Amino acid sequence: MSLFKSKAVLARSTTHIYRPYGGIADVREVTDRAAHVRVLDFPSTLISDIIASELACPAFYAMVGSGRIYLGETNNLGRRLGEHAADPQKAFVQRVFVVRGAEGFRFTKDTAVYLQYTLTQAAKAGRALQVMAGCPPRLPELDPLDVPLLERILEDSKRLLFDAGLAAFEPSPFSGAHEQIAEIPASETVEADETGPMEIGVDLPRGGSEFELRYDDTLWAHGYPAGDRFVVAAGSDIRITTNPSASAVNRARRAALFDAGVLSPIPGASDRMRLTVDVALPSMAIAAAVACGAHVDSSKWRAIDPNQRPLMHL
Repeated sequence: MSLFKSKAVLARSTTHIYRPYGGIADVREVTDRAAHVRVLDFPSTLISDIIASELACPAFYAMVGSGRIYLGETNNLGRRLGEHAADPQKAFVQRVFVVRGAEGFRFTKDTAVYLQYTLTQAAKAGRALQVMAGCPPRLPELDPLDVPLLERILEDSKRLLFDAGLAAFEPSPFSGAHEQIAEIPASETVEADETGPMEIGVDLPRGGSEFELRYDDTLWAHGYPAGDRFVVAAGSDIRITTNPSASAVNRARRAALFDAGVLSPIPGASDRMRLTVDVALPSMAIAAAVACGAHVDSSKWRAIDPNQRPLMHL
């Protein structure tokens, strides 16, 4: 098909848009038979209707509304979207766009993490929407042999998301005529002391005293300082429920813990799980908030008497 004399053929593609329930602006699945991924697009009002078991899969997602965008990744989409629906800071969301694996393709959490990192950079560069700041995205460790496939997945994801109606990842040809929209500073979305990375599965030298934390007479955790960070040690309890008072960035940290598969069930306990690796956080206050799933501070940590063995409550 030749319609424009100045257009060279690059890489042809065909997008299919399927509306399983009908309705122009209802649920849509956007696919391409040559792509390894597919995009699901639906109104945020349908999050509460999600059949969690059907979407218990790794995915990248973008939540959009009122000129803003929040980009995330998860190992369990159904659960994570349910958490967002209960978060008052996500009240702006009008539509949800999800990138997951095409039928027969193994879409992993690392793929979702890669998409979150690269598409966050693209959204900032595109300047079409305000990027909501959360837990800073990271680039996963990549096997060089996997990079070409991930780059192809990235380009397919951008194209399918565009065809689904999300034009946030390409610079606008009219960007010079509009005022630049800046990223929302971390200080406006989280408390000033809540920024900084979380590292799962660390092996750091202990910086002196050890501390224990007790919460609601059931949860028990222990940890230690390591340089300028505080480590929640393996064997600590992590509360399952997250209070509405918890900040968005700490909700994201807790979701990352559950997605990482480093929490194990505790026999007879339905309100908490056991941490199986050491996790480094920026401060004692953040460590307390992440373990408790609540807006608590560093006063929850008490120094352990080295002459007294702490008791773990089961």
